[in-house]
Amino acid sequence: MVEPSRWTDLSEGDEFAGYRVERRLGRGGMGILYLAVEPGLERRVALKLIAPEAASDEVFAKRFAEESRIAASIEHPNVVPIYAAGEEGGVPWIAMRYVAGSDLQRRIAREGRLEPGDAVRLIAQLGNGLDAIHSAGLVHRDVKPANVLLGGDPGTEHAYITDFGVARNLATQSGLTQTGRFVGTLDYVAPEQISGGPIDARVDVYALGCLLFQLLTGEVPFPREGEAARLYAHLHDPPLAPSLYATAVPMALDDVVVRAMSKAPEDRHPSAGDLGRAAEAALSGTAVPVPERTVATGAAATRETPRPEPRPGEVETARLPDEPAAERPRRPLLLGAGLTGLVLVAAITALLLGGGGDGNSAGGETNVTTTTREAKPKPKPEPQTLTKAELIRKGDEICEESREKFLRYRDPEAEVVPDVAYSRVLVGISSNAVERFEALAPPPALAPVFTRYVASQREVREWDRDALVAAEAEDPTAYVEARETRNDTESDRRGMAEEIGFHVCSGSEA
Repeated sequence: MVEPSRWTDLSEGDEFAGYRVERRLGRGGMGILYLAVEPGLERRVALKLIAPEAASDEVFAKRFAEESRIAASIEHPNVVPIYAAGEEGGVPWIAMRYVAGSDLQRRIAREGRLEPGDAVRLIAQLGNGLDAIHSAGLVHRDVKPANVLLGGDPGTEHAYITDFGVARNLATQSGLTQTGRFVGTLDYVAPEQISGGPIDARVDVYALGCLLFQLLTGEVPFPREGEAARLYAHLHDPPLAPSLYATAVPMALDDVVVRAMSKAPEDRHPSAGDLGRAAEAALSGTAVPVPERTVATGAAATRETPRPEPRPGEVETARLPDEPAAERPRRPLLLGAGLTGLVLVAAITALLLGGGGDGNSAGGETNVTTTTREAKPKPKPEPQTLTKAELIRKGDEICEESREKFLRYRDPEAEVVPDVAYSRVLVGISSNAVERFEALAPPPALAPVFTRYVASQREVREWDRDALVAAEAEDPTAYVEARETRNDTESDRRGMAEEIGFHVCSGSEA
């Protein structure tokens, strides 16, 4: 038997719970993952040892045994199968299928944003896998790139959701354990996990929406400085449309992402599978083939809707008994927007500084199947020099799409009254335009004026950022000044655009 004090440094040849360790695969906030061999079958497995301190919650032992049994019964092509679970020397463990390949976190680090087709394909697979988990009465609670394993060839990868049930076992119905430990990962955590509301399958729908945003844009939805700021953003800041950050994203996908990331659970897609199907339909321009419905049961079921009847051919799955209402944490009283925000930020900061998270994943877990290494971004290819006609066509396309997005979100009142959400939209539009203009290589004769034009577009982006800073600081004077400065330079930009030969950008397309 391996002593609990040695659970972090098992090496090749060590035995744990009857499994022979080959090597360590990775470590996260809740445990360590080893590649091991199951004696007799000589089957390679991913053996996860859960940190004893992470399992100190008094309800853990009961939930771990019960839910591990249910998790092991789930058979779905997009869910990593669990072979066995137990406890050895005070250390809980899970043995699951070893998926040779990589994970989604490293693919994002390697490639940045994915093509919309690849992103939607993976999200649809994960949505189906999460539906299987929810149908069994479990809630994942920590959907993130590191918990998505990828097998197969690039471009046709098969996605597996893993680590389901581990985070769920570490908490009661709220986002905090009885010891004050936060469960989830900051960049994908649903508002009700933060505020202490009831938890059901829709927290995974929210996280899947965050993941879809990241796959489409290469950025997490709320890249704020500091943990408290990110949690506050999940609670209060409206989700932004991914097409503002990546022009290759069809606007139809904006509605899917924004709905999935709704603050109120009842405004989201009823199931993770519905989210995936909605994304596929938006990308193809077709209707969703299946009516929306929740498939969750037991602890994953919503509190306001009855348990769904199974579709023809579906198998009834085991249900976990609901916890007594008295044991569920109450939602905090609303004190008013400003005061509530201050109270929440103070509480979140105290939680994080008091040891409730690990600084990276706030109690989340990284489950990888190969040794973690720093991924180096691919160098961007040098742009090819364009002809004057090509430059005009591409530049006018950028201006046309930017104008359409601006008109879609334009709010005259927000031009003079500080508005954080509106300001973030404008920053997204201007940043996207700058990125695309910078990628163009003009013919030598137009290079000087084009360089000045791109510099003016960068100034627009900076004024939009200044307005956002002023809005966040609730400084109306600085806000209006930034907006007016941006608008006062419009004629200069149009003059340079006309000198280049742009039509839409100069306002002379008519």
